[in-house]
Amino acid sequence: MDLPFEVRALDRDDAELAQRALQLQFAAHRVEVAWLDYPALPLLWTDLAALRSCRDRILAAFEGGALRGLLVVSRRLDGGLHIERTVVDPEHFGAGWGYRLLNHALHGEAHASVDTAEVNQAAIALYHKAGFVLERRWNVPDGLVLWRMDYRPATPPALALGADGWMRGALQQASPNCDERSPGCVPELLVIHNISLPPCRYGGPGVQQLFGNSLNPDDDPYYQSIHQLRVSSHFFIRRDGRLLQFVPVGQRAWHAGVSSWRGREKCNDFSIGVELEGCDFEPFSEAQYRMLAALSAELRRHLPLSALAGHEHIAPGRKTDPGPWFDWARAQAECGLAL
Repeated sequence: MDLPFEVRALDRDDAELAQRALQLQFAAHRVEVAWLDYPALPLLWTDLAALRSCRDRILAAFEGGALRGLLVVSRRLDGGLHIERTVVDPEHFGAGWGYRLLNHALHGEAHASVDTAEVNQAAIALYHKAGFVLERRWNVPDGLVLWRMDYRPATPPALALGADGWMRGALQQASPNCDERSPGCVPELLVIHNISLPPCRYGGPGVQQLFGNSLNPDDDPYYQSIHQLRVSSHFFIRRDGRLLQFVPVGQRAWHAGVSSWRGREKCNDFSIGVELEGCDFEPFSEAQYRMLAALSAELRRHLPLSALAGHEHIAPGRKTDPGPWFDWARAQAECGLAL
């Protein structure tokens, strides 16, 4: 299948692609200089030779064959990652390319940092979204104020499952798309999904609207085909680790559809559904894994959960989520559940 986007190392030996990367940097630099009112902002590379000889790692984001952004990273002396520059095509600002590049660069990283100008609030918002926090600020001789931001993904809040089946510590938004479990059925299986609405776009209200039967088909072309669906999940974990709950755990959420697990059909009867904000094409965030582990621990204190599965496992051939980027080894170890 055609990927909706791709992030990979920039092939500097591809002369045409390297030239496109250089021109993209020039265009983004002009905009950033104007934003900051700081003509002294240095270019990363002044010519093709400088780009090709750069010792830093360069990640490139593509939509189809179009180059949308670049991320330049280096290694600190302590082994941590340092973000040297995030470069996005000015014609595609606000479309999530900077976050997408950061998400790939941070995958598997325990420590990372970035320096950015205090006046560049768009960059600061982007780095906050990716899990960075202010570590210190200082002035350079010409008056520009810089921020050093360190990567510190959110630590989950204390979670407590109430007798009513609602999780304290989660944002609660009741969905009408649920009913009683079949007689004798209790939650034994934790099912992991991914979802993003519109597809591959994060942070919007689309998931809550879908689960609340209030999705407006005019808000996005994709919604035309799904706005009449009646679906839900018990939980939804945002990219930044925030937890939302739509259905109390004692009830049956409508998340699995036609499904089977170890010979048992109708998985909604005996499962808890957890949606991770994401897609099949890029890593999930550190904050999401942390919240998933905390959620699983609290659920296991009250429910007879004994196994973990993906939508892809209980509906093979029909569903592919959470997809190839999901770290099953980590999830099993941290959730205390086996596939």
